Amino acid sequence: MSDNPTIRTDYQPSDKDLKLIERVYQRKRTMEDAEDRTKAMKMLDQAEKQWEAYRETKRTSEWQSNHFVPLTTSIVEAALSEMVDQIERPLILPRSDEDNPKSQVMKYIVDYTWEIADGDSQSYNVLKDMLTGGTAIGQEYFLQDQRKIKRVEMKGKKEEEIEENILDYNDCMMEVVKLQDFFVDEKARGFDGPYAARDCIRRYLMDIEDFKAFFKGEIWDQLGNVDKVKPGGDVNYYEFFKPPSGFDHSKDVEVLWYWSKKPE
Repeated sequence: MSDNPTIRTDYQPSDKDLKLIERVYQRKRTMEDAEDRTKAMKMLDQAEKQWEAYRETKRTSEWQSNHFVPLTTSIVEAALSEMVDQIERPLILPRSDEDNPKSQVMKYIVDYTWEIADGDSQSYNVLKDMLTGGTAIGQEYFLQDQRKIKRVEMKGKKEEEIEENILDYNDCMMEVVKLQDFFVDEKARGFDGPYAARDCIRRYLMDIEDFKAFFKGEIWDQLGNVDKVKPGGDVNYYEFFKPPSGFDHSKDVEVLWYWSKKPE
């Protein structure tokens, strides 16, 4: 990761775009530094260490064993074993007779997305995070996962190499959202009601080529800026553990997906 990203040599946003960019980053910093979130993240680290029975690496002079029985893991897994057999599914019922056709359609949609998105498995992951860290977030959405391929096609008597995009996945998706990568309105008391969150951010770390494959196109790249994005930014892990050394992050890019219910 370069200390001096050179994106500004290729991309000069207008005053309006620059204001929007600065707003998103300012909102992320404000949400991230909020007192309640800071305390919650410290507690989450402790909770995950407890669940994993995490032990620090011992020095050679520390010859005594520090093994212990993971009581937290036992409690969480015991509760999960009871809850997964009773996973609650949305119950679609009509309010009146005229709603019967609509309720049947909605029930089919819910059942279909639950099956395609592997709802039982993902619900397990959400419940585990909830029991371990006190809360959990699941996100359901429609995913088009593209990749670029090259194939050879005969043009007369000559072989011609053709490059095209194909869809590896093109359907509903459900996944648990890591709390370390989720930021919510620091003044919110929930997601509905008079004190509902006005905005939130989900953070992704993506390889630059995966980023371009996903965002390039008429849906997400309406301003034609994807090709100007360069690797870099904050590509560190937020968890208490660090990945083994040797990983190359020089091609990673930080992506902030911003939602705003009440945009200014």
